[in-house]
Amino acid sequence: MSFSFDHSQGPTLRHDPLSNRQVYLAPRRAARPNDLVNYRKVDCPFCIENSSLTPDPVQQWPSLEALHWKSRIIANRYPIVEVGDPATEIGGVAQSAMTTQSNMHAYGVHDVVIESPDHIESVLQIPFDDWVGVWTICQQRMKQLSTDSRITWATIFKNGGVQAGASLAHVHSQLIGINCIPPTISAKCDQLIHRPALFRNILSDANNQDRVIHSYKNFVAIVPPAPRQPFEAWLISKEPCCFFHTENQSCVEDVARFTQHFPAALEHLLPGASYNWWLHQFPFISSSTLHRAAEHWHWHLEALPRITPLAGFELGTGYHVSTMPPKTAARLLRDTGCWK
Repeated sequence: MSFSFDHSQGPTLRHDPLSNRQVYLAPRRAARPNDLVNYRKVDCPFCIENSSLTPDPVQQWPSLEALHWKSRIIANRYPIVEVGDPATEIGGVAQSAMTTQSNMHAYGVHDVVIESPDHIESVLQIPFDDWVGVWTICQQRMKQLSTDSRITWATIFKNGGVQAGASLAHVHSQLIGINCIPPTISAKCDQLIHRPALFRNILSDANNQDRVIHSYKNFVAIVPPAPRQPFEAWLISKEPCCFFHTENQSCVEDVARFTQHFPAALEHLLPGASYNWWLHQFPFISSSTLHRAAEHWHWHLEALPRITPLAGFELGTGYHVSTMPPKTAARLLRDTGCWK
């Protein structure tokens, strides 16, 4: 069955007044190429020999001028959000992007991080030094976005495998900056305002309850106290820090290690399993209220295997159901020997 979409319509942010839920409507994403779901070969736009098929890079490793690049960041041609005129056409009526709560222009920046010039499918195939380069240009791009007064918050995320939402096999991740604070980040900020020692307690409890997977120089990898899926893992900075882009090179290397260690461990336990990871850092703007949370924030990376699908109870209630005690998951992840 095929459907016809108006791919010319720009992305909008829609509000459901009953649930107070917001949804990004991005019709153009329906046209993005897909070589995973349909299992058909296409001319991969991410391969170095097809660089002419993609926009010019906004960041590139080892340099923006390098012809033989190792990784690069480009604008996403099928964005969830995009830069636009504040007076936008929505539903045929020109209106300010900020004047309606139920239907407004989805403002922001949506990039693709091409993690290798070669057509490979796993981050485990990328040499470690080149993988550090990927995270280095991500850090540089995040720093750029942090100086844009129109961007309030930004994240880096990966969809690893078809069950995690990937549409192209070529290794890549994505980077998005938006002009609002997501509900998950607002909720964490609220928690910190009332419980300043929250991150410190999370790390202490993980150690006491044998949920630590590995300790890096600057971070600790743990199984969270209430994992949403078996083998969910978090990488949390040992000391308070709001932003990934302000970290030193040693921290970038630790992040690179974790993001190869985790897929290796998951592949050891569940060959072929899909996964997502995403970065949770603090908003770029800071009000007097947010400032009380900022000094206690530990930016962190959450890695979630996609082992069991969300079913009716999860979707209808917002609760997650997992089948493995976190202590057991931590032990099994440690025992893979993939954390060296």
